[in-house]
Amino acid sequence: MVTSYGKILRKIRIDEGEILGDMAKKLEISIAYLSSIENGDRSLPDGFTEKISQKYALKKNTIKELKNAEEEYIRETKISLKNTSPIKRETALIFARTFNNMDDEDMKAIKQLLIRKEKKNSEV
Repeated sequence: MVTSYGKILRKIRIDEGEILGDMAKKLEISIAYLSSIENGDRSLPDGFTEKISQKYALKKNTIKELKNAEEEYIRETKISLKNTSPIKRETALIFARTFNNMDDEDMKAIKQLLIRKEKKNSEV
């Protein structure tokens, strides 16, 4: 599902006359990862909006639009459990059920694990 963030990101890329590979190289991420962000299939790396703003010298109104879209992206991220293995479905459901009961230390540990996995996948 293409998000508002993805649409803005794609517009910036097209306005700059860049193909996916050009923007990915400029942002120092893989083409697949950038495509996944544009399509709303991957989470945004920390500081990603700021990085885009700097690399493309965006105007204040575009930065504001991008930050608003980032907030929306974060609030509305959905996970499809269709065509996933039973262990993945079970893990996702347990996480969802216990999410509000986890403390910040639990979240930090989970976040670090997921960041390492995401970085490993984006290097491929």
